[in-house]
Formats: sequence, C-alpha cells, structure tokens
Amino acid sequence: MSVEELNRVHRRYIQVSNSFKSAWTFHQFIQGLRKVFIEDGPPDYAADFQTVYNELKEVSKNLSEVTVDHARGQLDAVEEGLTPLVEALLAADERVSPGLLRQFFQRVKNYDDNILSQLVKFYLYFRGDGGWNADRLDKADYLSTKVCEEYQDSGDAFVLRDRTHVREMAQGFWAALGSEAEGEEEVKDLVRALEAMRREIAESASIDQLHDHQLVQRYRELKHGLGDRFFQPQVLAAIVETNLVLKNHVQKLYRRDEERIIAEYQQVFDLERETPVDVDMRGELADFREAVERFEQQLQGGENVRLHDVAALRERVRVLLPRLQPGEVAAPEPTPPPPEVRELLADLAAAAGPPEAAAEPEEEYVAEQLSAVIAVLDDTNRSLDPRKAVLQPEVFALGIEAREVVAYRRLFGQGECDRQREKLILRGAAVRARIEEDVDRIRSILDDSSVSRDTPAFVAARKTVRYADLVLRRLEHLIEVAVLDADAAEARSLQRLKMKLRRSHAGLWLLVHKD
Repeated sequence: MSVEELNRVHRRYIQVSNSFKSAWTFHQFIQGLRKVFIEDGPPDYAADFQTVYNELKEVSKNLSEVTVDHARGQLDAVEEGLTPLVEALLAADERVSPGLLRQFFQRVKNYDDNILSQLVKFYLYFRGDGGWNADRLDKADYLSTKVCEEYQDSGDAFVLRDRTHVREMAQGFWAALGSEAEGEEEVKDLVRALEAMRREIAESASIDQLHDHQLVQRYRELKHGLGDRFFQPQVLAAIVETNLVLKNHVQKLYRRDEERIIAEYQQVFDLERETPVDVDMRGELADFREAVERFEQQLQGGENVRLHDVAALRERVRVLLPRLQPGEVAAPEPTPPPPEVRELLADLAAAAGPPEAAAEPEEEYVAEQLSAVIAVLDDTNRSLDPRKAVLQPEVFALGIEAREVVAYRRLFGQGECDRQREKLILRGAAVRARIEEDVDRIRSILDDSSVSRDTPAFVAARKTVRYADLVLRRLEHLIEVAVLDADAAEARSLQRLKMKLRRSHAGLWLLVHKD
C-alpha cells in the first residue's frame, strides 16, 4: 500500500468527518428551531445519527497501512448512511425561510461562532449540483455575517471583528466549498462593484431614498448572481462589510424617522374615526391595522428593522391617506412671515457672533440652532394643523414637536401670549439640535486613540449638558404651573417635550462621562 493511497484515505476520512459534524450541528439547529417555533417550524423527521457516528469512530481505528482497505469500505458505509440523513435535513431546510432563521437567532442567544460556522459549512458541503437558490444563499449570507460581526457600544452599531478573523473564516468557507480559484481581475471587479454599492447605500439620505432607488433589491440581486463566487474570500469579506453598513444605516435612518413613521400611520387611524368609509375601505383599514400591529410586535421583540417592512407600511399610508381625505383641497401658499421673525433672526445672528455682541448669554449658546428652528418654521403654512406641520420633511428633520410649532406661532402671531414660556419651549428644540450635533462630533473622533476628555468637543459637550439641565428644570416648573392651573393638555404637551429633551440629554451625558 503506497503512502499516497494512505494519504487519500486519510483526506477522505477528514472530509467525511467534517461533513458529518456539519450535518449533526444542522440537525441540532433544526430541532431547536422546532421547539421555539412549534407551529411554524419544519415537521419532524427520522434521523439515526448515532449509528453513523459509531461507524465513523470505527473508521478511525483502521487508518493504518495494514487495514486501510477495510477503512475504505467503512467510509463507503458511512457515506451511504449519511446520505438519507442529509436528504432529510435539506427537506427540513426547505421549510425554514430566511426570516424564520433570523428570528431564531434573535431569540436564542446561547450559540457560539463554531455553531454558526458549521451551519454555513452544511450549506457548502451539500449545496448539490443545482447551484444556489435565493433563500439558501440568503441564509448562508446571514450566518456568515453573524460570525464576523460584533456590537460596539460606543458607536451604537455593528462592526467587523478584526480582519484576521474575517479572513480566516472566509478562507475556511472557501476550502469547504472546494471550488476552483477565481481569476484575480474578476475578483477585483466584484469587490469594486460591492464597494460602489456600499457607498451608494451609505450616502442615501432617507428610508424613502433607499426604497425608491431599490438599493436593497439591487444589492440582493447582485449577491444572488454570484453563485459560488459569493464565498471567494475577498468577495465574502466585502459582502459582510456591506451587510453591516446596510444594517447600521437602516437602523440609523429608522431611529431618526421613527416618530414620523408612527405619526403617519397614527394619522390614518385618526382620519378613520372622522371619515365615513365603505365596506371595501373598512376591510383595507383592518388589514392595515393588522400590519401595524405585526410591525410594532417585531419592534417590541427586539427584532431588527427590515427596510422592506418599513417601506411597505409607508406605501400603504400613502395610498390610504388621500382616500380618507376626499374633500381636502390643496394647501394655500404660505403667508408672508411677519417682520418680527426677520428681526429676531438678525438678533440671533448677532448673538452667535463675538461675546460682546451677545445680549443674552443663554440664547447665545444655542443661537445658531434656534435660528435654524425659526427659519424652518418661518417657511411653514400657518393654516396647517401643527400635528401635520411636524411631518413636513424640513420640520421633521429638526425633530420639532407640535407644541413647539404652536410656540412659534404664538410668539410671532398677533395675539397675546406668555412670551417667556414660548421662548423657553422653542429654546428646548434648539438645545436638542445642539445635543445631536455634539453627539455626532464626539462619535466621529472616538476611534482616535489620541483623543482626551479635554478636547474642545468634550468641553463644549459638557457645557451643553449643563445648559440642557437648566432648560429641563425650567420645563419642570412650567409643568407644575400647568398642573396647578388644571390645564391637563398643556401639562401633557410640556411633559412630552421634557421627556424628549431628557432622552437626548442622557445620551450626551453618557458619552461625556463614559469611562
């Protein structure tokens, strides 16, 4: 018996052992999934892994030159016994959608990298001659990304682990696939295409833009067209990085637009109560309400925001709103702003200049942000309901609340009002804008090891924290006054502003004082 033949048997034994290990891990995953999703999981199947495992153990005892012929026959028997097990697992996998797989790993936290890697290898070892179907590739895509990601508290985002880990993982998958090496130029072209897609995703300014430009759909189609090239190490590393950019960007855009999205579908519910509807419309509204409930349950369950779900929900809002407002006429052109607005803007611009020009130190600190708030509200239609005004893109981008729209209109309207109170309310909106700027500035420099807590960004942020604390105390005083005056509606509105500012204030405070 030649050494070369003995080595071939050894290699075959390792290959069969690895295939068995991945199949066993996948079997455990399917069983776990059936327990978590009793109704939606795949049906039960017969699987005698113990017999195959015992046969495989016997092979290891015969891997010597004297008994190698016997070992070869045993390996044939192992592969014969493994075949029906794999067929049962692949049949069960057909009943596991990519969405169900994601939900499983969002609920079950006690897994490690080895489990995830073995699940991917199962798809690689047993992909068959028919190539990759979209669902199976999506599942391998999700699992590969999960192996390579880690959550970073400081940036509130998922990032790549060290690139050595990613490279070793990708090389292991490529070896398991056993595919022929790709040409260097072809690999570079694929990586460049993925990098271009990643830039386009990162530069998208809104969820609507992501959806309208079909970026996610185009990205999925690009990946689905790769076939085995998906797992070429450099290509897979680029895919994982793009996946994380997409995940983080969608989460960022959703958090920014969350209140607007909720306000949009809440507006549908408000109009539903006010507008008579026919039977067909009532059915559509019932379906819409169910879709909203499912979406909110996903959020409450800690699931990641899926762009498709958000886009589908907003599209239904766009379809329903005009049908619930049949008699609404086009909004009139905005009325010319009163001259006081221009005068105040000029005053604020002066306050943002040299200290000697500032008339009021408190307003000086947020003069630029307050100027932006007033300038945006200056261009709104005053006849528009404040709850609808806050949904306009320019207003919503600053996170302005309906009560703050009211404060602006009172300050620059013809009637009498408590000017100090309304000014404070507008100043609260400016402070939130200032906090957001400070948070972005600090996060942009956190990765720089030379940054200290005495840098100008941190000094300014600590000042913002103190100023926000002052505004919070004054808002609390206004709430107490409203309660004493038995003005429950005003107290609720002010409480909302206070809680919104407190949430922003807490986020900046944690950044500034993080160890």
